[in-house]
Amino acid sequence: MKSNDIILGILLENPATGYEIKEKFSTSFSNFYNASFGSIYPILHKLTQENKVAFKTVVQEGKPNKKIYSITKKGKIAFQQYLRQPVEGEKIKWDFMVRLFYSKYLTWPERLGLIDSETTTRKSEIQSLTILRERLRTQHIDQYQLFCLNLGIKQKELVINELQELKRNIGLDGKENNKEVVT
Repeated sequence: MKSNDIILGILLENPATGYEIKEKFSTSFSNFYNASFGSIYPILHKLTQENKVAFKTVVQEGKPNKKIYSITKKGKIAFQQYLRQPVEGEKIKWDFMVRLFYSKYLTWPERLGLIDSETTTRKSEIQSLTILRERLRTQHIDQYQLFCLNLGIKQKELVINELQELKRNIGLDGKENNKEVVT
């Protein structure tokens, strides 16, 4: 999966500006894919050169002109080909997990802070996804899009539950499983 595949999918549903595409990455796809403005515009330029995307310029008074991108027939074919390819294996980069893996080199309060920080982050993400889900329910959202949002919420809830269990195992005395913590 590449950002250009997702951009084609976004444009298949509706024409959009670069900003609106970035908003999709920040909201609907935030649970499972991330892209920055710095990557979106070069991809749109490349897709335009490949005739998979076209744009029209809208002149605005007192503001810079904006480009509204739409998918072409060639882009639709490319997106359909992407959908029919075998699914790629999941690639995960989760900085918290690397830090937790090596947290025996942290003090107990640092370790606890790491866990609490990740719990707070996940709770915030759940809140954002829940708000998004409710907003999208009033708009057009299909059962598959709703499934993706719900799964993201459940995954984050699972992480929180497991982190809470880990904290219970650590105990209040700074000892884990009755062994001294390595510092």
